[in-house]
Amino acid sequence: MKVLYNLSDVLIRIGAYIAGFLIILTTIMVFYEIVSRSFFNKPTIWATELSTYAIIGSCFLGSAFAVRTYSHITVDLLINNVNDRIKTLLAYLSNALGLVFSIIFTVYGFHHVMKTMELGVTSSSLLRVPMYLPELLLPVGGILLCLAFVLQIIDGGIHKGGEHI
Repeated sequence: MKVLYNLSDVLIRIGAYIAGFLIILTTIMVFYEIVSRSFFNKPTIWATELSTYAIIGSCFLGSAFAVRTYSHITVDLLINNVNDRIKTLLAYLSNALGLVFSIIFTVYGFHHVMKTMELGVTSSSLLRVPMYLPELLLPVGGILLCLAFVLQIIDGGIHKGGEHI
């Protein structure tokens, strides 16, 4: 069981590293587009579309790491004004609801990707990117999010807010 726990944590961390790489890649693509358009009057046909996909991918792949490190924005007015028993109960409840949402999101995301692949949908730009490729980031991010919520449920501890692991 400890091996699966650690493997899940490693997969979540890999997703975070990929998300960080995609943010750096987006910065490079946007910078290149600005220089190309402003100084050489030669805009690219690919930078805007690919940077959009990279930003979306970074959000979905990085969300599980945000759950694991308590980096999401939280409103802790209620949590700070109840006893530890209620805090623990609310932590389990919120993580269970997050897991249910993540499972639904992942299943429907996977079905959407499969349908997009079956229909052969491509982007409307000149690149004609097969849309199942960027859309595949949704169920992959959903799987990582499911793992993150399962690990949060296993941990079961109360997070006081304001600190990061």
